[in-house]
Amino acid sequence: MFVTTLDLPLRGRDRELTEIRDILAYGCSGGSALLVIEGPPGSGKTRLLRACATMAAEMGYATPGGGHSDPRPGPGRARYAHPGAPGRRPQGRPLLLLLDEADRLGEEAADTLLARRAGLHGGNVVSVVAHRSGKGPEALGAILATPTGRRARITLEPLRRAACASIVSDVLGTAPSPGLLQLVDEAAGHPRLIVSLLTGLREENALRTVDGQAHPVGRVLPRRVTAQVAATLETFSPDCRQLLRTAAVLGRELDYEVLAPLLGTTPSGLVRLLDEAVATGALDHSGARTVFRGALLHQVIAESVPASLKRALRREADQVRRLRAREEPAAAGGQLNDRQHAVVQLVGQGLTNQQIARRLDVSPHTVNYHLRKLYGNYGVRSRIGLLRAVQDGVRANAG
Repeated sequence: MFVTTLDLPLRGRDRELTEIRDILAYGCSGGSALLVIEGPPGSGKTRLLRACATMAAEMGYATPGGGHSDPRPGPGRARYAHPGAPGRRPQGRPLLLLLDEADRLGEEAADTLLARRAGLHGGNVVSVVAHRSGKGPEALGAILATPTGRRARITLEPLRRAACASIVSDVLGTAPSPGLLQLVDEAAGHPRLIVSLLTGLREENALRTVDGQAHPVGRVLPRRVTAQVAATLETFSPDCRQLLRTAAVLGRELDYEVLAPLLGTTPSGLVRLLDEAVATGALDHSGARTVFRGALLHQVIAESVPASLKRALRREADQVRRLRAREEPAAAGGQLNDRQHAVVQLVGQGLTNQQIARRLDVSPHTVNYHLRKLYGNYGVRSRIGLLRAVQDGVRANAG
């Protein structure tokens, strides 16, 4: 039987639950509030809405029919957590508005929501809205917020390792072995992906229990994981899927100057696509680097590209790198950028190109590109010659 995240205890969200309880307590004291929950698909937004409804009922909020009903009203539709006609407010009781998948809120639904919200003017209403990262409708805050109300935002981050281990026990009914926990780590704290991985392993008899611990058998990813990732990506634009699949073939880290010509655009043209790609949850964008979030997603997306097309993409990427190497001016006086400096340092430690690629989270092709460029800049043909030339440059600059 397939287990969904909605069937399991909510793990690793204690801080978020505390913030939700705080907002609901504010509503009980007579204030109005807007709480926005955002995160990539499968990160647990709907779970938090359910937890919010349960808390609200326990704290005296009116609920549909007086019970604990499922708060999920359907894509882009709102539900007021009180009985009776919209706009009518039980005397002395706070109201709760739950809205899931707000990124799919259409114009008609927005107009209805605005009318209902206006009808509740003057009452203490707590609105809790969930949407995908980067996909929330701009007008939503203006519709739901009040001039004197309170606003808060929860951004769902990947789960920590302890919470992931608890999910393994919840799904399988046994503790994970170190090997299974290492495989779960590759899901990078993504709740839905972890549940899909574990359920798929069990379905395909790829788990065995030894001494009370679940061990994975082999390293082949379950078909369920591949299907789930493909289904999630289908909800994003074709251009976004093309970016992710091309980037995955070339390595864990995205090289914008290589990707842009491969996708028929410029680095500046990638900005919009990059925002959408990060919103999928597949990428982690921090500082100057953008990398795939977790080895599992990277592997699944890369394997969705046929082998012959992978070879063609890599050849085309190498041509782009060679062209860039010819067009870029040589470094002056031994000055290295951060990535070149890192490559030289690891070369000095005796690491191979493959080892350097793993250490820097890039593809071996990227390491080859940097080394060829450095060889050309310094006029050398070997690693030893490169190290000597860099050292001489450092000494000259110091003198």
